Amino acid sequence: MPIILSQRVDTGSDYNDVPFVVYHFPKRYRRQINPGDLFLYYQGNRVKKEQRYYFGTGIIGKVELCEDGEHYNAWFLEAKQFPGRVPIYNPAGGYYESLGYASVRKSETPPWQNSIRPLSESAFSAILAAAGLQRTDDISGVIEKAEDPLQAIRLLNEAYKECSPQKRDRMVSLHIERGTRITGSLKKLLGPFCQICGAEGFVKQDGDRYIEAHHLVQIALSASSSLCSDNVVLVCPNCHRKLHYGRDVEVADRGDKILVRLGSTRERLVMKNTVKYLESCLISNV
Repeated sequence: MPIILSQRVDTGSDYNDVPFVVYHFPKRYRRQINPGDLFLYYQGNRVKKEQRYYFGTGIIGKVELCEDGEHYNAWFLEAKQFPGRVPIYNPAGGYYESLGYASVRKSETPPWQNSIRPLSESAFSAILAAAGLQRTDDISGVIEKAEDPLQAIRLLNEAYKECSPQKRDRMVSLHIERGTRITGSLKKLLGPFCQICGAEGFVKQDGDRYIEAHHLVQIALSASSSLCSDNVVLVCPNCHRKLHYGRDVEVADRGDKILVRLGSTRERLVMKNTVKYLESCLISNV
């Protein structure tokens, strides 16, 4: 279900927001915002009507508790500004947020005072149309539904290839944490084996093999055009914990390979999971 995020841009905000990057909000709203939610940005002002409008859209990524224990940060997988402002008033009459209101609340009038509030699908689509944008599916949903594992990898790479390295790394990291489709795609292409130690994933209750995905952020910072999947490796839980918490851990770029050193006992050159490499794995398995 889409949601509204109130974000002050014409006046100052009391929260540590970074527009189009992260949304900072009090914990009383925690149940109203979840990873994968589509959102619309809303600028509200009780006094100046010209400062009441919608100005952007995106997808909620990771939601994490702040150090103060009283607030949360919601990071965005995708966020973009509208070409122009969309006033709250529907040219056909009433408010845009009143469209399909019965699916999200009892009152036809929107609860303007709520910083985060649900939005009907029809209202969401109407506001996007008023902004001159077409309704598009959540990219993560498209990837989740991709039947071809290599196509799922291509979709992820294509979606984020134009991002700066730092922004792309954050997006891909959040995406991997949110869903299992990318991990599943790599597992189908490479098998459920740790790319560092070679261990096979254990058998789960459903009979499938368990393996995890690790995002190697540090090797991507030098090349904004590198494919996103270059930075993802399949790992067993033990190697994964060592990568995050172990002493004397080194991860370095070695051209088409990644050098991974875990302490003094394990060192491995791992092939980067480029589309070209994954295609070769697919051919070798035929």
